[in-house]
Amino acid sequence: VQDSVSDQNAILVDAVSSALHPILQYFPGDADTVLVAGAGTIGLCAVASLRALGSRARILILAKYPFQGDLARQLGADEIIYPDRKQGHYGAVAELTGGKVYEPVLGKPVLVGGADLVYECVGNDSSLDDALRLTRAGGRVVIVGAVGTPKGVDWSPIWFHELTVVGSYAVSTENYQNQHLRTYEVCLELMAQGKLDLTSLLTHTFPLAEYRKAFHILESKRANRALKVAFSFD
Repeated sequence: VQDSVSDQNAILVDAVSSALHPILQYFPGDADTVLVAGAGTIGLCAVASLRALGSRARILILAKYPFQGDLARQLGADEIIYPDRKQGHYGAVAELTGGKVYEPVLGKPVLVGGADLVYECVGNDSSLDDALRLTRAGGRVVIVGAVGTPKGVDWSPIWFHELTVVGSYAVSTENYQNQHLRTYEVCLELMAQGKLDLTSLLTHTFPLAEYRKAFHILESKRANRALKVAFSFD
């Protein structure tokens, strides 16, 4: 770890790299509209990674809580979308992408339009189902979250809208600036250059003796506005 990289950034390298790897592999064009599904640690790291790598794409992010949205905007997101009781995220994504929402007799709303590229960063069934539905015809979905064996996912948008769906797992060797570097190395280099600063995601630190309090904070993330919690050692 370079001397210019703070401990607060260095401790987040593993989390950031899980978002940095898929973005290096599937990088958007500057004219694209990108949708990040999920504003937890990985989703926020995806936003930060896009901007650190110089992307000028328009970035939308789906968030559950206002404190997540605030952090996403600080890291470079253009639009924050919170769920609507009736249409979930669909109405807002339609409005921001020039699409249209249709209400079928059965099932979820159907969006005609949507984002050019979607990074699914939650890893549950509902989020994956939404990611497929919120991608425009001919677009791409990058599955970053560890979905496992999803149930209740409607796969029909893949063929109906001719989507490209790809997965991304952890880290790898990247082609970065004409070099073959491990994802961690790219991440640390971006941090050392001041292009990637994620200290705002480390929301709480505790001495090891207060481990019970640390885990209590993690159990109530919304109430405590918690993202990453770490132990500090003197």
